[in-house]
Amino acid sequence: MINQKYLNTFMKLVETQHFTQTAEQLFMTQPGVTQHIQKLEKYFNTLLLQRYGKQFELTLAGEKLYQTGLKMRLLEEQLSEQINHDDPTQGHCSFACSGPLANFLYPHFISYQSLHPQLSISVEAAPNKNIINDLLTNKVDLGIVTVEVIQEQLKQTLLATEELQLILPASFAQEAKKWSFVDLNNIGFINHPDGLHFIEKVFTANFKADYKGVNSLNVKGYVNQLQQILLPVAKGLGFTILPKRAVLQFKQQDQLTVVSLEHVIEETLYLTQKRYRQLPTRYDWFESKMKMLLS
Repeated sequence: MINQKYLNTFMKLVETQHFTQTAEQLFMTQPGVTQHIQKLEKYFNTLLLQRYGKQFELTLAGEKLYQTGLKMRLLEEQLSEQINHDDPTQGHCSFACSGPLANFLYPHFISYQSLHPQLSISVEAAPNKNIINDLLTNKVDLGIVTVEVIQEQLKQTLLATEELQLILPASFAQEAKKWSFVDLNNIGFINHPDGLHFIEKVFTANFKADYKGVNSLNVKGYVNQLQQILLPVAKGLGFTILPKRAVLQFKQQDQLTVVSLEHVIEETLYLTQKRYRQLPTRYDWFESKMKMLLS
């Protein structure tokens, strides 16, 4: 590999056309300049300069080396500019969160993207486990999860809390009674990607006398599409548990009823990212917007 220091000396010499000036500008001795040129000539096994008296002319090889050196200098300048360039309105941004949050946040994201079309935005709706794995494998850069992660590679910032709601078909709203685990289990549970996590939190706090864990549940169905989770509930086929934000996004509100719980359970939302992975400045707006919208 060519010695960069020797090449710099050669380039300076060509530009000053003077050994003494080159030595002064590079804080070298004149014999040192000569030595660098000789080492380059030895490396390429050809003369680079045709000397006469105290002057010189470039050989064909010397001219080629100088022109290549100019290109290398330009590439180095471009590389330096690219490495240090961090435009907050350009580039790809990747996020992962629950389905309800994705539905809530995405319209704000694309409104911002419409103002800055050189941004590219991807939002993945996924359960906690998938989000954490995607963060660790660099598939996404920012995620929102509802669990506190004890993981050296990740750092978390508290965003907000969300109420978890127990949802029954509207036909059960007429039954003014205190619901028990047995009553609910007779109706059946409509499961979803975060369903068992939610039911464990809500039922452990509100039905601990009868609830014996997820294996005791009468599961009537499973849906992994947010827009579809409340459909079987609206049709009277079962109950489910979802964050309040997801319930409010369902259009057929008159076909649902929210059960009043003795112990209201709230999910904590954590903004999560890789601890040692520096994010570009284009993420700053999104992080601020999420904090404003959710806190």
